[in-house]
Amino acid sequence: MKYDAVAAWQLLQSMGLFPPSSPHTLRAALLQGQLSIEQLVDRDRPADPGIRQVFIEYLRRRAVGLDYNTLSQLTHLLTQLFWSNVEKVNPTQADLRLSEETYQQWKQSVSFLPNGGRRLNLLNILLKIRSFYLDLQSWAYEDPELWGRWVAPCPVREAEVRRTHLARRRINERMADRTRARQPLLPLLVDHVTTRWLYYRDLLAATEAAGLGEHFSHDGTRWQRTASENDRRYAKRGEAYRLRALNSGTGELVQVTLEEDGAFFDWAVVEILWHAGLWIEELLELTHLSVRNYQRSNGEVIALLVVAPSKADRERVIPMSAELFHPIAQVIKRHRSQHRTVPLAHSYDPYERIWKASLSYLFQRVNGLHRSAVTPTTIRRRLLERCTDLAKVHPEFEGIAFAPHDFRRLFATELVNSGLPIHIGAALLGYLSIETTRDYVAVFDDVVVRHYQQFLERRREQRPPEEYRDPTSSEWTEFEEHFDKRKVELGSYGRPYGTPCAHEQPASAARCSPSTRRCSGAWTN
Repeated sequence: MKYDAVAAWQLLQSMGLFPPSSPHTLRAALLQGQLSIEQLVDRDRPADPGIRQVFIEYLRRRAVGLDYNTLSQLTHLLTQLFWSNVEKVNPTQADLRLSEETYQQWKQSVSFLPNGGRRLNLLNILLKIRSFYLDLQSWAYEDPELWGRWVAPCPVREAEVRRTHLARRRINERMADRTRARQPLLPLLVDHVTTRWLYYRDLLAATEAAGLGEHFSHDGTRWQRTASENDRRYAKRGEAYRLRALNSGTGELVQVTLEEDGAFFDWAVVEILWHAGLWIEELLELTHLSVRNYQRSNGEVIALLVVAPSKADRERVIPMSAELFHPIAQVIKRHRSQHRTVPLAHSYDPYERIWKASLSYLFQRVNGLHRSAVTPTTIRRRLLERCTDLAKVHPEFEGIAFAPHDFRRLFATELVNSGLPIHIGAALLGYLSIETTRDYVAVFDDVVVRHYQQFLERRREQRPPEEYRDPTSSEWTEFEEHFDKRKVELGSYGRPYGTPCAHEQPASAARCSPSTRRCSGAWTN
């Protein structure tokens, strides 16, 4: 029944019986779009109507400069994390003036996650709550009639949020540790997705070469191509269909076409993320028009990847290396070999909850009876599956998962640690500030040592060579004696090598031996 409804919707849509603005699929029609501010607030409806109204008015004013996803998160923070928990602590709370006891109990209740773990972003929650109270105080001067009655002392004291820079430093440290842990594992992941794709590619070729129901061997394993009624019907018509094969040893039925297709796009995703450092949204918005050619004055042609504005809200151009150009070219070649072009596909933005224009996205799939762009959730899930596969044969992958953003941090780290100026790395990553890029870079100890040694070598080349002659035995002995302990007052006296005695009294200075650079006794004023 479900598939009948899907097919009927698509048929009626293609016949033009629906308005042009109607959703293109039944799934699109059933998806809930953007909620109004009133609907967002009512997801955790405050018990007091006045509190509900002040949240609505506050969010309506803030919504002017926020995207939908940020607005939804802010609403969740104010209505659920803040006020819903305040009402649990103090059910009689009817205004924003919280007592110290109520505030401390609320703070304790949100300090831990439902699973018992400590909430790491507590400081961010306190900052948003403090901003809410201070905004009301500021706006009350402009419009006292609307905001004046809701002005209350902010329960979050300034001292509680003064540690913002320290919290940010801790976050950067955790991210740097995460990058260092994954950097040595990246080659294993790349090799795994590459080997897996090549295996299924060859298995698909062997399955295609075999006849219906015929046995064949691949990589030392006996297989049998399926010969169902549908297989025979498609083969008789000469139509392409999804091939399946039965593993004769284990009895496992493998969807060879689907497995090969998934393995190919796993490989392409990892390669492009690794060599381009894209946000996941940027990766999934790539189209065949994203690849451009640029001819330099000397006639050399350089392939460029034009990244559409997304999170950074600005377009940028990345010169493509051979390692980056290869997977992108393979994706385009695959589409053209199957469809003679890169077909149009619909794309749903799960953050903004809107359907975007149909474009020739590089990463797309057939979903039912229509094509749609791959979602970020699908990419994350498949990366987790590949890491889980690796953990079975590589214990170092136990408890380790690669997220799409990990490749961006690894890309930034490799750029800077390889000697590329950080401002160039910022441009490639799409940042205006090099400080943001610095936060992405995890510096390894050996990199610090190597760069410092290179700095010393460059500085040494600029100094006269006679300054770096080998010391004589007497000079070396004199240098060692300089570090001997010498008594002055109650402690020990030492001065930089080759400098005169700093004693002001002539009598004391006379006791300093110029040859041993040590004081013979203490001196007094």
